[in-house]
Amino acid sequence: MARAPWDITPEMFLSVSETERLVRHVRNQAQRGGARQRLSRHLDRVIVELLLFSGLRCSEFCGVRVADTVIATGDPTIIVRGKRGGGRTVWLPGHVNRLIGTFAAEVRPDLLPEHVHPDDPDQPLVFSERHRPYERTGLYRRVVRVLTEAGLGSRASVQLLRHTYGYLAYLHSGGNLLFVQRQLGHAHPIITSIYAQFVEESYAGLADAVGQRYMPERRAVIRTKSRVRTWAAQISRHR
Repeated sequence: MARAPWDITPEMFLSVSETERLVRHVRNQAQRGGARQRLSRHLDRVIVELLLFSGLRCSEFCGVRVADTVIATGDPTIIVRGKRGGGRTVWLPGHVNRLIGTFAAEVRPDLLPEHVHPDDPDQPLVFSERHRPYERTGLYRRVVRVLTEAGLGSRASVQLLRHTYGYLAYLHSGGNLLFVQRQLGHAHPIITSIYAQFVEESYAGLADAVGQRYMPERRAVIRTKSRVRTWAAQISRHR
């Protein structure tokens, strides 16, 4: 049977420990080397962390302008502008918004073409060392290089980071399917639900959470537990 196009396997996203390792790698690398190397590695960090903690598609990342970020709006979001007027607002963690602000103030000016003013909100957020906006192929190659250097070469792709965000967003939001769907821009929740199968949850704990508000008084609970133990003992003797 052919696999549905939205089906994924565990190899198609990073685990929590792998995510932590990747983040440590890009942050550590950004502190090493001379001025020219640090410029390039800071750019690597911004690209990887922004993709990893937003779930943006490759083309969406390339389309992000200064006007779409916290730099211009003051909001902890990125505005994704879709075709024919469609789009969505993606909420970012605080540390990613701070990273964008630092990048804009300290790194981005050295990447801009001569004719581009740093305060022009209609310009792309990210330029390459060649002072050019990113297009999909160039971004993809850069991400593959960084992930390969981090020991993830066999799985390296922009899609790996997008799927990782989907998994982490579902895991750390307590399974808020609507949040994950809106963040990723999925048209249907059935697509988003693919991440649920990889999150282990205690069904006993979930069942208790549903009825927690309606629990009887503690004495009644103790009596019920006692009866359950008695029943269990009786059943065991008759087996």
